[in-house]
Amino acid sequence: MDSKTLTSGALIGLMLAGGLAAAVSAQTAATETGLTEDEVIAIALAEVPGEVRDVELETEDGQQVYEVEIIGADGIEMEVEIAADTGDVLEVEAETDDEGDDD
Repeated sequence: MDSKTLTSGALIGLMLAGGLAAAVSAQTAATETGLTEDEVIAIALAEVPGEVRDVELETEDGQQVYEVEIIGADGIEMEVEIAADTGDVLEVEAETDDEGDDD
């Protein structure tokens, strides 16, 4: 085998390993919380239709919650908090610049 073939094979192996690690990570998050990111997005969009900008899994007061940022049709940025274990919507609020967000 020449060095190009070995290098190509190594790169492909690394890419596949990275993809596998990402899939395992997503599956682990879903297993730990009981919800997939797609399910969380669907729940959030049912509350606030618009374009999802960000989804984060955080711990608040000892409870895992998903925070989903959505830009509504009116241009207002909304945040939907969803309980990671049950899928219950905990809070829906407009994002404001004074919350420490640098955007």
